[in-house]
Amino acid sequence: MAIKIHGRPLSPFMRVVVLAMNEMNVQSELIVDDQHNPEYLATLNPFGKHPAVEFDGFNLYESRAIVRYIATNYEGLNLLGSTPKEKAMVDQWVEVEGHSFEPPVLKILVELFFGPKFVQKVPDVAVWEENITKLEKVLDIYDAQLAKSKYLAGDFYSMADLVHIPMLHRFVTSSGKESLVTSRKHVHAWYENITSRPAWKKIVEQYPDL
Repeated sequence: MAIKIHGRPLSPFMRVVVLAMNEMNVQSELIVDDQHNPEYLATLNPFGKHPAVEFDGFNLYESRAIVRYIATNYEGLNLLGSTPKEKAMVDQWVEVEGHSFEPPVLKILVELFFGPKFVQKVPDVAVWEENITKLEKVLDIYDAQLAKSKYLAGDFYSMADLVHIPMLHRFVTSSGKESLVTSRKHVHAWYENITSRPAWKKIVEQYPDL
């Protein structure tokens, strides 16, 4: 029985879940639905957000929790690290992604991509400029880290890298501000590396931009 992922094709949060499934060779089915309807709220996510996943008799929401469950519950690629130090480093960079990377990137994308494309929103220059400044500082730290190791948590691909891919790819391809990535040698090399993975290429081919 295929696992059911409730979400929308363009959502980076849905894509990160599908990416984890692909990396672990787990079959899944995308269900596009309304996250605010009563049945969804009652059975899948009372907070009314995507994605939510129906496993075999077990429902789960919040994309990072879902990815961690997939990485823990299915055999295949080790996404969580092998030693206590590696696991701690993976956890550290997953936290960094959630607290320091995603907020400015998402605000920039809302102003420069999602808002104009889907609701004809005029970009708020002050908002995206403020968040460009924040992101520049974050990416400087990333560049320094990636000068020391191939991936964020060390010389092994992990959940720490995986959770960045959909949002980072959307930023590079759709914000018009890709130079923030391409101008940083080590961040750019890391980006090219992680977005060339077959598991991600499969998503880009399966869910092309609308």
